Amino acid sequence: MITIVGLGPGDPELIPRRNIESLRSGKRVILRTKVHPSVSHLEELGLSFETCDDLYETVESFDELYEAIADRVLSAAECVYAVPGHPLFGEESVRILQSRGQTEILGAPSFVDVVLDAVGKPISGALQVWNAYDPRSHFVDPRSSQIIFNLDSKEVASESKLWLMRFYPPEHSVSLIQGWRSGINERKVDTPLAELDHFDFDPLTSAFIEGLPLERPHGFYGLVDIVDTLLGPDGCPWDREQTHETLKKHLIEEAYETIEAIDSNDPDKLCEELGDLLLQPLMHSQMDAIEGLYDIDDVIEAISSKLVRRHPHVFGDVEVESSQEVLSNWDSIKQAESASEKRSILAGVPSSLPALLRAYEVSKRAARVGFEWPDADSVMEKVGEELTELREALLSGDHAAIEAEFGDLLFALVNVARWKGVEPEEALRKMVLRFATRFESMESNAKKPLKELSAREWDELWESAKQDATD
Repeated sequence: MITIVGLGPGDPELIPRRNIESLRSGKRVILRTKVHPSVSHLEELGLSFETCDDLYETVESFDELYEAIADRVLSAAECVYAVPGHPLFGEESVRILQSRGQTEILGAPSFVDVVLDAVGKPISGALQVWNAYDPRSHFVDPRSSQIIFNLDSKEVASESKLWLMRFYPPEHSVSLIQGWRSGINERKVDTPLAELDHFDFDPLTSAFIEGLPLERPHGFYGLVDIVDTLLGPDGCPWDREQTHETLKKHLIEEAYETIEAIDSNDPDKLCEELGDLLLQPLMHSQMDAIEGLYDIDDVIEAISSKLVRRHPHVFGDVEVESSQEVLSNWDSIKQAESASEKRSILAGVPSSLPALLRAYEVSKRAARVGFEWPDADSVMEKVGEELTELREALLSGDHAAIEAEFGDLLFALVNVARWKGVEPEEALRKMVLRFATRFESMESNAKKPLKELSAREWDELWESAKQDATD
């Protein structure tokens, strides 16, 4: 059992009595850092302790540091581990320790209490608290007030300032709270956001920003707010009438328009179409949020968990040597996730996919578990075999047989594409685009109606259109 105690925000009088008693009785006491005002009080009490400050020089990142601290604490078996503030507020090493074994938490006031006391006025609306060392991982809702901790250098403050200026105007006021001791040496400095990094910082500096009186947030959650308004009681009649069924065609249309924008190599067009595409999952999720089923945050949490779970070679300790091994692991993880229900390897391929794309996906899945030709030549032999069978079906005049053999030939060609790293849906789409472009060129260059052209004139126009396309 590891006992984790909070040392409070810096005033010795704010350390709970039970925390002091736990430190007195601990066989071994480990402090996360000696850089904290309460440590001098522990020394005055005659308490023996060691710190983890030496580990800062042995690691290359904060993630490694927190892991190293957790390793040291766990290696001490039954010990008391002391951290600044409250153990459950901004202490990543505590989260790691909790995930690894049994812990007892003895809380204390945190820096949040100090900051709010220093601000000295009530906070309306929500309050967001985040680490200045990782600002861009935190979505800022400018309607909420903000507390930013670990502002211990101008460089860190500069990064936080640049991030905050995406949500707040440069002249918006920021309160810097420095020197946490029993209120005696504490300083509150008000400054415009644009000058946040113009000060000298100590390890205990935090910042407070009051929320803006906005109707809605900026960025992604601003869009969520707009969709919720459209679907709300006073929203748009058309949007409120939509169902998952009626929106299906729009989802498909927007996906294809996004593909067209990608093909155009026009970044502005792609930006616009990605926005239209993003609207579709938002509409579906927020429609169900009205029914209390789930909302967009649940959707994001589900895909985030899935990505981490299915990429153990990135977020875990699994090693892979190729993208093919990644796909194989992905399938194995999917199978393990649904171990209680026996699922086919093909179960994840939607039946609603375009037939050529579905054939490609089915072929890939089957090949991943060993249902595969020995080499590309064998696939081409299969194409020849299917072509012969199609010719025989054509001679028979049996429509059902012709349809079946035509499908077999297409599926064999799909496998040729897979072996050669070509996506058949994309290949056919580009071919149809080339054909349509050339045909339209023929239409514009023809001197008479197309139906009146001779075979030679057709060939000349076609070759001319091909030449124009390559010029």
